[in-house]
Amino acid sequence: MLGQTILHYKILEKLGEGGMGVVYKAHDTKLDRIVALKFLPLHLTANDAEKARFMQEARAAATLNHPHVCTIYRIDEYDGQQFIEMECIDGETLRRKIPIQKTDDALNYAIQIGEALQEAHSKGIVHRDIKADNIMVNAKNQIKVMDFGLAKLKGSLKLTKTSSTVGTLAYMAPEQIQGGEVDARSDIFSFGIVLFEMLTGKTPFHGEHEAAVMYSIVNEEPDSILKFKPDISPEIDRIIQRSLEKDPEDRYQHVDDMVSELRRSQKKSTRVIRPSTSGVSAIHTSSVENKTAPIPSSSSKKKFMFLGIAAVILIAAAAWFYFFSGHQQAVDSLAVLPFENVGGSQDLDYLSDGVTESLINNLTKIQGLRVIPRTAVFRFKGKNVDIYEAGSKLNVRAILTGKIVSRGSALDVQVDLIDVKNESQLWGNHYQSDLNNLLTLQDQITTEVSSKLGIGVSTETQQNLTKRATDNTQAYQLYLQGRYYWNKRSAVSIENAINYFKQAIALDSNYALAYAGMADCYMIQSQYSGIPTKITVPLARQFAQRALQINNSLAEAHTTLAFSYFSEWKYDDAEREFKQAIALNPRYPTVYHWYNILLARTGRIDEASVVIKQAYDLDSYSPVITLNVGAIDLFKKNYEEALQYFQKSIQLEPSFAPGYEFSGIASMGLKRDQDALAQFQKSVELSGRSSEALSYLGYFYGKTGKREEALKLLEENEKRYRDGTGSAYNIAAIYEGLGEKDKTLEWLDRDVQDQSTWTTDLLTDRRWEDIRTDPRFVVLLKKVGLVK
Repeated sequence: MLGQTILHYKILEKLGEGGMGVVYKAHDTKLDRIVALKFLPLHLTANDAEKARFMQEARAAATLNHPHVCTIYRIDEYDGQQFIEMECIDGETLRRKIPIQKTDDALNYAIQIGEALQEAHSKGIVHRDIKADNIMVNAKNQIKVMDFGLAKLKGSLKLTKTSSTVGTLAYMAPEQIQGGEVDARSDIFSFGIVLFEMLTGKTPFHGEHEAAVMYSIVNEEPDSILKFKPDISPEIDRIIQRSLEKDPEDRYQHVDDMVSELRRSQKKSTRVIRPSTSGVSAIHTSSVENKTAPIPSSSSKKKFMFLGIAAVILIAAAAWFYFFSGHQQAVDSLAVLPFENVGGSQDLDYLSDGVTESLINNLTKIQGLRVIPRTAVFRFKGKNVDIYEAGSKLNVRAILTGKIVSRGSALDVQVDLIDVKNESQLWGNHYQSDLNNLLTLQDQITTEVSSKLGIGVSTETQQNLTKRATDNTQAYQLYLQGRYYWNKRSAVSIENAINYFKQAIALDSNYALAYAGMADCYMIQSQYSGIPTKITVPLARQFAQRALQINNSLAEAHTTLAFSYFSEWKYDDAEREFKQAIALNPRYPTVYHWYNILLARTGRIDEASVVIKQAYDLDSYSPVITLNVGAIDLFKKNYEEALQYFQKSIQLEPSFAPGYEFSGIASMGLKRDQDALAQFQKSVELSGRSSEALSYLGYFYGKTGKREEALKLLEENEKRYRDGTGSAYNIAAIYEGLGEKDKTLEWLDRDVQDQSTWTTDLLTDRRWEDIRTDPRFVVLLKKVGLVK
C-alpha cells in the first residue's frame, strides 16, 4: 500500500502489524494532517453480523474524548475492508520504558492511565485488554491508551505466547480466564498488573508455560511489590494488592477510587507533577498486537432447501415400504467409519474427523442402537477398507460411510448407509453446503440417517439428536479442531487443543463442550508434558465445573471433574461424580475406565475388575482401556495374561508408549530382561523421553546392575523436575531401582508434598514392592488417603 492514495489518504509508511490488523501512517489530504489508519483483518468483519458488532464497538469508542485516550476520528471502508482513522502518536509503547526507574514517573503514568479508564467506564466502555503494549507514551510524556472498542472483537480468551510469559494472558483477570462476566473491575485487575510491571519490570503472576500462568492468576497470591522494591511506600503495595484481588467484589469497584488513592500516596511520598494535557503531535502509532492465529468469523445461520415435495413423498413411501413391509430388518448396530477428506489438505482432517465423531455422538443417543465408539472405527482411517470386512470385524448390522470434498468454503458431502448382512445399500445422499452451514448439515445428516434405521425414534429423541451445544458455526469448527488435536495425545498437540478450545470459548462463552474440552486437556496434560499436576488438575476441575454450570447433564464433564477430585485425593467426591456420569450416560467408556482407576488404586481390585470389563465391552479397541484390563492381571501377578493385553494395546496403537512400559514391567515379572529392555527403550523413544518413560527405563537399569546408565537417566529426570516438566515420583522410581531406599522415600515424600497425582499409584505400582512394609511408606499411604 505504500505510496498509494486510498480515498483521500496517502499512505506514507507501515507502522505496525498484529492480530488486530495493520497500521499505516497516512496523510489526510482533505484536512492536511498526519493520521494513523488501522485496517481490521477481514475475519473480524467478514459478515453482516460481525460488521455490525464492529461498528457498534468502534462508534462507542469514538465517543471518548479525553487527553489520555487515543482519539478515533472516523470509521470507513475501502475495497470491502473496514478501517479506523485515528490520532497518530509521536512516541513509543509503555512496554519500551519498563521498568520505570523513578517511582514518581510510574505513578504519573498510572494516574493518567486511570483517568483514561475513568472516562471509558463512565460511558459504559470496558477495554478488556489493558496491557503495556496497548499504552503509548507520546513525545510530551503523556499517556495515550489505545484500542478501546477493539479488544471485545478479539474474544476474552485469545492468547499469544511469548518467550517467558503469555502475552495478553499475563494481564487477564481470573474471571476472564474462567469465562465469566467481564466488566470494569476486570480492567482494574489488568491496570494493577501494569502498575506492578512499571515499578518492577515483572508481572505479579508467573509461569514457565501457559497452564502455570493461568493457575497462578486464578489460585496464587501475587508477589508483594516490596519484595522487589523494599523502599517503596507500603501504601502503594496495598493499592496494587487490592486491585489484584481474585474476587471482583473485593477489588476497587470503581477505577476513580484507585486513582484517588494513588494521588494521595503520591502526595505523601513524592512531589506531585501534574502532566500537561494540551496539544498532541503525531508520528508513531498504537501498539503492535501480539500475533495470534485469526479466529474465523461467525456467520448468520442459513437453512438448507429441502427436496421438492414430490421427491419427499417418493422417498418417504419407499422408506416405509422398505423398512416396514417385512423386506428389511431394523438396524440395531452401526459403525460410522471415518469420513474421507477427499483431495483436501491435511489441515482439513479436523473437519472429516469432527463430522464423524459428532455423528457417532448424536446417533449414540438412540435407544436400541449400538454404535461403535470412536477408537474402534478410527483404526480404519486412511486405509483402503473393505466395507463388509470392516462390518464383520466390528460385528455390526450396518456401516455409515462418507466423503467430504472441500473447495474453499464450499463442501460436497456424500453419505452412504450400507447393510453389511445383505451386502446392499440402504440409503445414500449427496449434500452441497459450506462451512458456515456445517451445523445445519450435520443436523440434516443425523436426522436422515436416524430415519433410515427402521428403529422407532420418538419425537423427543429426534429433537435430542440435533440439540446443539452452540449455534456459532465458527466456534464449533474451532471445537472440532480442539478435539482433533486432543485425540493425538502429545505435549504439542494438547497445547494446540487448548488454544483451539479457548478460541471457541471466545466466540461463545456459554459453549459447555469447549469448557469440557479444556478440562480434558488439563486432566491429561501432566502425563504428556510433565507439567506438575498441582497446576494442571485444579485447572481441569475449574473448567469442568464451568462446563457443568452451563450444562449439568454432560457425562463427559462429570467424568473429568471426578478424575480431578481423585487426583487431589478426594475419593468420596470422585466416586459420587463417577456414578452421576454413569447415570447420565451408561454407554460412555471413559467413565468406567477412569472409575476403574480409582477403585484399583484404592485397593478395591475386584470392583475395579468388573468396572474395567464394562469399559472394555463398550470399547475393546481402545488402547488405554485394553491396557487397564491387563493392569488388573499385573496387580495379581498374572504376568502372562497381563502381557497379552499390553501387547494388544500396542497392536491397536503402535505409538502408544504406556503399552511398552507395562509390557516391560510384565516381562520383568517373567524374568525376560532382554524383552523388558527393548520395551522400555521403545517407550522412551515414542514418548519423546518423557519423565515417566525415563523412570521405567532407569528403574530397569538399576535393578539389572546398570548403575551408570541409571544415574544418567536420574540426572535427566532431576533436571526435568527442576524445569517443571517432571515429577518427584519418577525420580523416586529410579532410586528404588538402584536400591537406595532412603532416597526413594525422600523423593516420594516430596511428591506427596507436591500433591502430585502420581502418588495415587503407590498401592498398585509394582515398583514399590520392596518398600511397601517400610513404616515411612505406610505413612505416605496414609497421607494420600490410600490406607486408614
